[in-house]
Amino acid sequence: MSAKELVAEAMALPLSERVRIAQDLWESIDEGLTVGNGEESVREAIRRDQELSSGVVAGRSHEEVMQAARRAIECA
Repeated sequence: MSAKELVAEAMALPLSERVRIAQDLWESIDEGLTVGNGEESVREAIRRDQELSSGVVAGRSHEEVMQAARRAIECA
């Protein structure tokens, strides 16, 4: 089954089940992205927040992030 077919089937589920699937998927992704220990992650989050707050870097919209992610995994 392709990802597109899987998504189509998932979209037919009731909202509560779609939310549960989304949460499970996000947790599995989050676990794979975790770098270092908790203290390192907090320091990195603070550093990134400071960059955004100071204007050193610009934030992106959800849609921009999703488009970049799709391009990165060649799903666009």
